[in-house]
Amino acid sequence: MGEGHPSLETLARWLAGELEHEDVLREVAPHLTASCPVCRLNEEEIRRLQEESGHWSETVAVFETRQAPELARLLEGRSFEEQMRLADENEDLHTWGLCQYLLRETREAVFEDPARAVETALVAIRLARHLGEAYHPGWVLDLRARAYGYLGNALRVMGELKAADYAFLRAEECFRQSGIGNLTGEAEILSLKASLRLDQRRFQEAYRLIEDTIDQYRTASSPAGLTKSLLKKAKLLKEWGKLEAAIQVLQGEEVNQIQDPRLLALARHDLLCCLVPMSRLEEAERLLPSVRASYGGIAGPVDWARLRWTEGELAQGFGRTDEAEAAYREVQGKFLEMGKSYDAALVSLDLAALLAGQGRTEELKGIAAEIVPVFESRDVHREAMAALLLFQQACAEERATLELIQQIAAVLRLERRGHSDS
Repeated sequence: MGEGHPSLETLARWLAGELEHEDVLREVAPHLTASCPVCRLNEEEIRRLQEESGHWSETVAVFETRQAPELARLLEGRSFEEQMRLADENEDLHTWGLCQYLLRETREAVFEDPARAVETALVAIRLARHLGEAYHPGWVLDLRARAYGYLGNALRVMGELKAADYAFLRAEECFRQSGIGNLTGEAEILSLKASLRLDQRRFQEAYRLIEDTIDQYRTASSPAGLTKSLLKKAKLLKEWGKLEAAIQVLQGEEVNQIQDPRLLALARHDLLCCLVPMSRLEEAERLLPSVRASYGGIAGPVDWARLRWTEGELAQGFGRTDEAEAAYREVQGKFLEMGKSYDAALVSLDLAALLAGQGRTEELKGIAAEIVPVFESRDVHREAMAALLLFQQACAEERATLELIQQIAAVLRLERRGHSDS
C-alpha cells in the first residue's frame, strides 16, 4: 500500500467480495477512517459504544445499545415479579444490550434506591440466562459475573452482608468459567468486594483486594480504574487508622498525575481530611485554598458541605472555636436539608464534642433534642438509632463526656458505611 492506500490487487479482491474479513480490517478499514472525517467519527462512536456495552462485537455494541432503552420501557412500571416473568417469556428482551443497560441502571441506583438496584440486577441475571447462541458463551458468563457483582454491591448497601458475600462468590465462579480474561471487569468486581470487606471491618482482606485491583487496572492500562482504586486504597487506609500510609498514597506521583478534574479535587480533599487528624494543621491550611479552587465549577452541594465540615475541624484544631462552631452548625443544617442522616449526626457529634469541651451542657441537651426526632423518621440502622438515643439520654443527665461522644461517633461511622458512596 502506498501512502496508506489499498493496493490495486487488494481493492480488486475487495470489490469482488473475495477479500477475507481480517484483510478488510487490516488494509481497507484503516484507509477509510484515516481519510474520511465522517468515518473516523463513526469509528470513535462505535468504540465508545463498545466500551459502554462491555461487548467485543461492533454490531452488538451499535444495534443493541441503541435498542436497549426502548426494550427497557417494556419493564418500567411493572412489579418485580412481573418483570421476572417477562424476562423469562418475552424473547425480544433476550439481548446483551438490555442486560448491559440494566446493569448500568443498577450501578446508578445503588445509593439512592438500593432495593430497586437489587431487583434490577436480579432481572439482568435472569435475562442473561436466556442469551442464546448469538453470543459467545464466555462473554455471557462474563456478563453474569458483573451482574452478580453489582447485585452484591447493592446488597452491601442495604446491609445484607451475608447475601452480598454469596453474590460475590457467584461472580467469581462465573469469571473462572468464562475464560475471557476481562481484566477491567474483574478489577471492578474486586473493588466492589473490597468495599464489602471494609464494611465487615476485615481490613486485611479489603487491602489485599484493593492491591489486586490496582495491579489488574495497571495490567489492563486503565487510567480511570487505576485512579479510583488508588483513592479507594487511601480511604481504606484512613478508616483502618493508617493515616500516614493514606497520606503517602494521596501524595504519590500516580495520584498527582490524575487527569480527571473532579477525581483530582476529591483526592486533594481526602488528603486534607488525613492531615487534620494527624495534627499537620499548617500543612492542611496551606492545602485548603487549592482544594477550594479545584472544587470551583465541578463540586456538588454535598462536596461543598463536606469541605466546609473539614474547615470546621481545621479551625477547631487551631483553637478557633467560634469559627469551628459556625462551620459545624452550617453543615449540620445543610446535611439535614439534603437527607444525609448519618453525616448530619456525625457533624452534630463534632459540635457536641466542641460544646462538651467548653462545659456547655445546656446547649448539648438542645442538640440532642433537635437531632434525635429527625432520625426517628428516617431509615437509620437500629444500632445507629440506639447510639443516638444513648447520646440524648447522656445529655439529659448531663453526663455526655467527650469520650462517650467519641464512642457514639465511632458507632455511627461504622453504620454510615452502608450509606456511603464507596
